[in-house]
Amino acid sequence: MMCTNLHAKILNQPIELSGRLRMKKIDTSKLKKGDVILTTSIEPLSGKIRALTDSDISHAMIYVSDGSVMDSTSEGVQARNIQKMFYPDECAIHVLRLKATLTSADAKKIVNYVRSETGAPYSRLEAARSILNPTSSGGQNQFCSRLVARAYQCVGINLTDNPNFATPAQIQNSDLLEPVPGAVLDATEEDQRALEVMGDTTEQMRDVTDRLLQKIRTITKEARVVNDLPSLLVKNPKWDKKFLAAYKSSGYLEYWKVDVERFPWRYDYTEMVRFYHAIGDKAWLIKYCHDTVRQNHDGDYDHWKGNLEAHRQLYRQNPRLKTLGQLLLLYHELDSHRVKRLANAERLLLDFANSAPTGNEPTIAKHP
Repeated sequence: MMCTNLHAKILNQPIELSGRLRMKKIDTSKLKKGDVILTTSIEPLSGKIRALTDSDISHAMIYVSDGSVMDSTSEGVQARNIQKMFYPDECAIHVLRLKATLTSADAKKIVNYVRSETGAPYSRLEAARSILNPTSSGGQNQFCSRLVARAYQCVGINLTDNPNFATPAQIQNSDLLEPVPGAVLDATEEDQRALEVMGDTTEQMRDVTDRLLQKIRTITKEARVVNDLPSLLVKNPKWDKKFLAAYKSSGYLEYWKVDVERFPWRYDYTEMVRFYHAIGDKAWLIKYCHDTVRQNHDGDYDHWKGNLEAHRQLYRQNPRLKTLGQLLLLYHELDSHRVKRLANAERLLLDFANSAPTGNEPTIAKHP
């Protein structure tokens, strides 16, 4: 297996900042869409991969936005929150960026590609074959460095000689990439404690997505990625009842509620004002609002609106398919809550930004 799941958490790997085991993390404030993140772990398998490829890394990820990366492991292609991923100090981390300026249009295409591959199965065999530098085109399934290389290939940029069988080491040595300075930081005890308290909702979403695909794949083996499901259903309307049961029982249709329940102040302006007055570090909340406005302006959440429009059109053409009706409601909720978050953030900036104290701005994980 070429890629390993490197979710090194404080829950599993305690940190002693006083002189024993230290941990480090990625500084997401230094990242841009499309940045490539190469890492390793202390697992024995990672050591074998590094030895076979003569490299200090064994895994590749691509930065999407807002602390989110996409990668391919034995779980398939999934999103992860890199703000909640910590690495032992001896593990190598390289953050790389295209030397030439990546246009916003190309960055969006790269992000859209990796998102469209959500749920794609992991190819253990082809990951192993990539070490031999085959020249073939390979299959549809993914492994970590293939996902990254193919994402760039979709905008006409070949990071390696054959993106279909790229290795993490080949991406690391690409002449088209250069290091991002200062992108790796020491993880503080406060960072570690925050993860213990807050947990990682992207991990829960991965479980939900995996349950959905497992259930759907008992109905049809043609379900490669999550985006395949609506079109498969349109071609096979007899599966509507089973598809809807899979969506419901997996929790996929209800998972959006987790963020609303954990952060009600994001979606209710009265709650946001109460939160602002209750916390000592008001500069942090002002920064959150600025980030929310910027991310919306940059199109980080346009995929929700895009999914809403696509499913609205699909449901109009297939009004008898109850599954499509439920998906339309799901994307309506997601986009509506995006609009609420944006409106509340803009309003708080108008009402309080000029009066807020300035100072160091800690990460969002500090605050419930």
